[in-house]
Amino acid sequence: MKGFKQQKGVAIIVVALSMVAIGGAAQLAIEGSRMIQEKNRLADAAEAATLAVSIANRSEQAVSDQMARAYLENYLPNVDIETVNVRRTDGQEEIDGDQLFYVKYEVEADAKFDAQFGFLGDSSNVSNESRAIGNDAMAKTYLLPSDLDLMYVADFSGSMNEKWQGKKTQLDVLKEQVNIISNDLLSSSATNAGYAHRIGFVPFNLRTQESINGELRCVTELEYKTVAANGTQVPFNSIDWYQWGKERIDDVTDCESRSRNCPEFSTQAEAKVVSEVFTKSMNETGNSVYFRYPDPKSYIDLQKTVYNWQTSKTATSSLHPSANSSTLYHAGMCGSDAGFYSIPLAMTAPNINNMTAAGWTSVYQGLIRGAQMLADGKPDVEDMEALEDYHKRAQMLLILSDGQENPYKSTFSDLVNQGLCTEIRNHFTDHERPLYIGVIGINFDASGQTGFQECADEIIDVSNSQDLLDKIQELIQKGAATSGVTRLYDKTL
Repeated sequence: MKGFKQQKGVAIIVVALSMVAIGGAAQLAIEGSRMIQEKNRLADAAEAATLAVSIANRSEQAVSDQMARAYLENYLPNVDIETVNVRRTDGQEEIDGDQLFYVKYEVEADAKFDAQFGFLGDSSNVSNESRAIGNDAMAKTYLLPSDLDLMYVADFSGSMNEKWQGKKTQLDVLKEQVNIISNDLLSSSATNAGYAHRIGFVPFNLRTQESINGELRCVTELEYKTVAANGTQVPFNSIDWYQWGKERIDDVTDCESRSRNCPEFSTQAEAKVVSEVFTKSMNETGNSVYFRYPDPKSYIDLQKTVYNWQTSKTATSSLHPSANSSTLYHAGMCGSDAGFYSIPLAMTAPNINNMTAAGWTSVYQGLIRGAQMLADGKPDVEDMEALEDYHKRAQMLLILSDGQENPYKSTFSDLVNQGLCTEIRNHFTDHERPLYIGVIGINFDASGQTGFQECADEIIDVSNSQDLLDKIQELIQKGAATSGVTRLYDKTL
């Protein structure tokens, strides 16, 4: 009996240990099954998010990331989604004999969930693990051609007159390529195929140039602050910059010193403000007093400029000096021989052959004016059929530049940081596809410029004049396309 009792005691120990092992194995099996289910759910969620961002086809990284996160969190409400990253690439593929551009999306993310390996109620072994959401799916959105409103925003500063790999200047090459593309888009074959493209052209240097009362003027699209000088405050817009442009710097100084020396159109206080503006401009640019420009950043209202970008300032004629007969301002502002002007959207090729380039560079003036003229292409709201067709049109701003901002080197970036490009894009959200902003650096590292990086959908730097036509056409093909068919793929195949 005694031996039997000893054996019975051993059996109890063996059974107890077996129960622990069996329980652990069961828990491992349950945990393994749960992990497989979690992995499948995570993969399904990533697949759904990939398809969603591909259909939306938004170029802004933050927008795509947020959309993917929203899908993942709604699909997996009890899982802590950590980092989310949408990978966006593009390419070209032949579909049914046609070469179509596509945009490819993949979603990568990390999710944290409980990995429960506690035994017999021991919660000390429960931990949180971060796992990458894995899926083998990618989605492609193929871009289908549509009618296009194309607005060129072209750099016509003096550096465009430099030779580029031969006898032709950068300006010559730009004109040639724009003419080729315009004639192609507006050709009879395109018309017979049912397309009704429109093209506009906005050249710029330190400002754009518009016709006001039959005279070519240097037009600013900025909003300005009140200027303080020697205890006097004068609104920038109240100064007649057009009339002052016809005076000499000595006339400004004489008016500052004695009111009786002031011209009829101005006052002593205004002359002090004119002098103060030039001083601020000189200090900001590091130029001498000889380089007189009226757009120092100190007196630009960046927020108001962004908010009112759509309202053209052309009607305030006193803001805009003559493009050809000003003596007060340095020639770099517009250039005494710079014969260029803005051309609105039309179904005819813009006539740019006789336009000349001179002066400095302020791309923000061209961008704002180009966006205004693109927005002006909207038909009368009472014509509902025309309005419906208009909303189907692709909208594109194509910026062509050969150099960095000069002499105001940070104004463009500051305007972009204040939301200029975002506000411009928001105006065109009623179209089937978002506004496309492309930038081509002509013998220039445009892709290295912060303002362009934050503003454009794509930036292409062209160092060879022979490549310029191909790159312009490439961007136009992308900008002229509307989001078409979206397909989900297994990226392992």
